[in-house]
Amino acid sequence: RFEAVGQVVEGEGIGAIAGALFDLGVSSPQFDVRVAKAIVAHRPITGTAHLAEVVTNAIPAATRRRGGHPAKRTFQALRIEVNQELEILPVALRAAIDLLAPGARLAVLSYHSGEDRIVKSVMREAESGGCTCPTGLPCGCGATPTVKRVRVRREATPAESARNPRAASARLRVVEKITEGGK
Repeated sequence: RFEAVGQVVEGEGIGAIAGALFDLGVSSPQFDVRVAKAIVAHRPITGTAHLAEVVTNAIPAATRRRGGHPAKRTFQALRIEVNQELEILPVALRAAIDLLAPGARLAVLSYHSGEDRIVKSVMREAESGGCTCPTGLPCGCGATPTVKRVRVRREATPAESARNPRAASARLRVVEKITEGGK
C-alpha cells in the first residue's frame, strides 16, 4: 500500500508529517521534525526503500545503532495513519464485545502503547458498563457491566521474547462476557 503512504509523504507538509508521527506516539519524538523535513526535502519519494533510506539518514548515527532498523517506527506510524488503526480499533473492540455470548472471552494483543491504551480503555468501559459515578462510591446511574476482566495485562516472558523477538512488545488483555446488558 505504498500508494496510500505516498499520498501522506508526498502531499503533506513538514508540520502535518511531524504531527502524525508525534501524535501516534510510535516514532522517536525527538526526531519527528527532523524526519519530516528530510521526507519533504527528498521528494519525490520513489518507494519504500527510498523512504527507509531518507528516514535512516535523518536520524543520527549513534541512535541508528540501537533498537532495530531506524525507519521501523516511522513506517509503523505511517501505517497506523494510513489505515486509521487508532480510529477503527475502539469501534471494532466494542463490536467484538457486543457479539460475544455470555461466558465467551475476548483476547486482544496490542503491540504498542497507543493501541494498549485504547484496548484498556474500551475494556474498562465495558467492565464498568459505562458507569459515570465517582470512583469508590456505589453505582447510582444504573450502568450494568457487560464483561469481567480475566487477565489485566500480560507481557511476554524473557524466554518467549528470546524465541520470538516480536513478542517482546506484545501485551495481552482478556475479558469475559457476563451479561447481555450494559446499554
